[in-house]
Amino acid sequence: MSHLLAPEALSELLEWLGDAQQFSHLLPSTSSRQHIMRDFQRELPLPFFASQRLVLADGRVVLDLLVSKDSASLACGPWLPEQLDGCRITRRHDIKAPRIAILGSGLAGCNLAHALASRGARVSVFERSALAHTGASGNRQGALYIKPALAWSRENRLHVLSYQFAHRFYQRQFGRESHSEAGPRPPWQHCGVLHLAQNERERARMSQLHQQAVYPERFIRSLSFRDAARLAGADLDCPAAAMPQGGTLEPAKLCEHLLAAHDIQVLTHQSVQTGDWDAVVWAGGHPQAGDELAPTHLPLRPIRGQISSVCIAADNTLSMAQMPNQVLSGDGYVMPPLLNTDSTVWLTFGASYAVNRSDRGISEEEMSDNSRQLARTLPELAAQLDSTGISREERAAIRCASTDYMPVVGNARIPHGRNSASQNHSLAETLCQEGRLWYMTAFGSKGLALAPLLAEQLACAILAEPTPLEPDLAEGIDPDRWARRAALKGYSPSTGGTG
Repeated sequence: MSHLLAPEALSELLEWLGDAQQFSHLLPSTSSRQHIMRDFQRELPLPFFASQRLVLADGRVVLDLLVSKDSASLACGPWLPEQLDGCRITRRHDIKAPRIAILGSGLAGCNLAHALASRGARVSVFERSALAHTGASGNRQGALYIKPALAWSRENRLHVLSYQFAHRFYQRQFGRESHSEAGPRPPWQHCGVLHLAQNERERARMSQLHQQAVYPERFIRSLSFRDAARLAGADLDCPAAAMPQGGTLEPAKLCEHLLAAHDIQVLTHQSVQTGDWDAVVWAGGHPQAGDELAPTHLPLRPIRGQISSVCIAADNTLSMAQMPNQVLSGDGYVMPPLLNTDSTVWLTFGASYAVNRSDRGISEEEMSDNSRQLARTLPELAAQLDSTGISREERAAIRCASTDYMPVVGNARIPHGRNSASQNHSLAETLCQEGRLWYMTAFGSKGLALAPLLAEQLACAILAEPTPLEPDLAEGIDPDRWARRAALKGYSPSTGGTG
């Protein structure tokens, strides 16, 4: 979905950008300028006050638009040049290719590998399993979505900015111009998301969002249950809020695409054994026993999620007519159907959310809960599926979250807990003390929304480029934030006070 500036505003802003001395130096040719102007119109985000990053000219130029808190009201209006505090233009330059090891081949690791390799780094991805993308990133389908909050908190701001950046990233990678109709189906389907108000609390929250005009309608729009049903292409019995920038992805295919785009080495059933790297990044899910480089000293917790998928013949017109054409997100979620090459479709729904559980066995109870959620959202479809002979698959995976609900992304500067004066340092302690150990984890259930922007953030930090996040957001995701809080309060982070 593209949002264009009014012609006069676009012309004024582009003229202002073009007159900047550093901009003319970066793109002196007319063809380059035309290229970046076209990309600028396509990439233009909604005008929330924040620093928003645009990637232009096939990644050669990065433009950060800076908007102050004083311009908060512009979220309900168009972009205008005078509303900008300024912009920062960065051209990616040739670098002495550093050697970087990434532990983990899921969404975090693959997005980071792509961001680093596109800048010229030599990247090796290590996966302890025999196959890549087998954790939560191996789910059949996932959704690009967030749940916007009423308060413009640090967590909400990170989610909103990441969501917009992710939408633009997936459009660049898999947009209509990049793939022909005859080619393989891209992993990204820009179908939109409907947040269903299936209880009184959610209806009240959506009413407040609408009445207070917290967000522009191009970002999220309130709908009656009739309008929601019309947009979803399915029978719904509750009002909803539409988020048109959302959609579905096939996470494993996305990971494969990101790794294949550059000369990235993937090593399965292996882990980093030596410190012969310019940087080592732990980008796994919840740490397991034996993960020497994992952030086991941080207050992270596992979250178990089990999803259900049913396989239906594409010529089953009754069932197909009941399936949604958008992601439905309420007490659970229901994905649009996923077409297979054998004329069948998969319908995926769920998912359970069990905090502090790390078992991966299939639960009959959670399977039943998923079925009840489907029946609550789409009762006619659920009844049709119950009366039809179908095959069903269940999959359980473990997500990782922090106790303050913010991701963990940045340099690990605090030793792992042993006596730093000791000469017998582990590999983790050695890398940490030398500033070469980094973390990228704890995305919870928002990996598809958070990973692209946070990969950009960490890649820039590792390579000493200007980073996209504002300082308070960078501090909010820094791995050492608990140690800093503990120091201020006078206790050890290992003894408590993890919030």
